[in-house]
Amino acid sequence: MKFDPGEREEPPYIQEFLTSKWNVTASLGAAALAVLASFPYGLPGFVFVGTAYAAIEGLALLYVPGMSTFRYSVRRKYATLRYQAQVDSLLKELGDRNECDPSSKRMRVYLQTLDRIDALERMVKARTCALSVEDIDRLKDVTRDYLARWLAIVSANERQSQLSKKEIADRLRSVEEQLAATTGERERRQLLQARKDYQRLMESSSRLSSRMFAIEAAMVSMPDIIEEVFQQAVSMPMATDASARLRESVDRLAIEENLEADISEELDTIGVHVPSPAVAKAAAAPVPRPVAQTMK
Repeated sequence: MKFDPGEREEPPYIQEFLTSKWNVTASLGAAALAVLASFPYGLPGFVFVGTAYAAIEGLALLYVPGMSTFRYSVRRKYATLRYQAQVDSLLKELGDRNECDPSSKRMRVYLQTLDRIDALERMVKARTCALSVEDIDRLKDVTRDYLARWLAIVSANERQSQLSKKEIADRLRSVEEQLAATTGERERRQLLQARKDYQRLMESSSRLSSRMFAIEAAMVSMPDIIEEVFQQAVSMPMATDASARLRESVDRLAIEENLEADISEELDTIGVHVPSPAVAKAAAAPVPRPVAQTMK
């Protein structure tokens, strides 16, 4: 099953129920039972078992897809698939730019970060730390954001090497010289538009250069945050405030999401598209874990 990294759609709950492992196994079991019943009772035995199973399946089809716990599990499944599609897309983009060498510093940091998260996930499954499944998802979001910012830096550097500020300034100067020497109305309109475009490129390039420093700083802090959480989980695995400390650590990057959105806009301006982590995170976020309702 493939997903567009930025795609957001409501999962087909009925389809997921019909194709679930439990339902397929039950259908095969009912078919086998109907065949066995047909030996001593003939066609009536086969029809009786088939009708009974169809009635049970119909009731389950009306009830199960609407259950909050079932919908939560399906949304988590689709969120995981989308997350993996986003990561694969980012890694492919970086690989196409020869940036995925395992010996490179950034890739080593990324792989080490994944190892830390895998270890934390095993601790959560074994219930040996106070973190939750949702906390692990937030840490995985950080690794995806790390790749997106990495791609933003590489793409911006590529674009700036192809079209430097000096080259843009030279072209702008040439346009202004032609504009001063041109009297035709049509030519002046074209040159005015060209000057406007080059001025916009100059402004975008200047803003992009300054903001890239902030993006690089965020990339440095991301692995440190995960390492901090890992050390806290290992040293104080059942501390009741572990999850709160995790949220506090990850929330330190919230301001960088807005900054990265600005970076994506700047890159789009100069013709480079990079997936926005903030948008990707919203597309991949599963519904909150359902809570049991108290009986009145």
